[in-house]
Amino acid sequence: MRRQIAVALREVASPPADLAGLRQRLPPESDRDAVVLDFLEDDLAEARGTLAEVSRYVADVEAALDDAAVGRDRLLGLALGRGPLERIEYLSGVLQNLRRRLVQVSSRIER
Repeated sequence: MRRQIAVALREVASPPADLAGLRQRLPPESDRDAVVLDFLEDDLAEARGTLAEVSRYVADVEAALDDAAVGRDRLLGLALGRGPLERIEYLSGVLQNLRRRLVQVSSRIER
């Protein structure tokens, strides 16, 4: 007899990065620095959210594969439907922006 365990998941929003430590290490903020830091915070939030979407997709696939009653339509829906590929492409762009902004910020930090 196969034992089944039910698990309830609740999504908990991660607190947004406020970059307080980074802001303290930078020289007095110019308007340009403030904009770069705001974009850096946005990039982090976007990356976190996109990773959560991809993680949910993987969890959906695992749940379907573990379901003895899963049907062909469900599996095909997961395979052909709106999956994580477009989100991963988006994540790639977000991470490129994040890296570029990190370079900008690192050049302003006093050693």
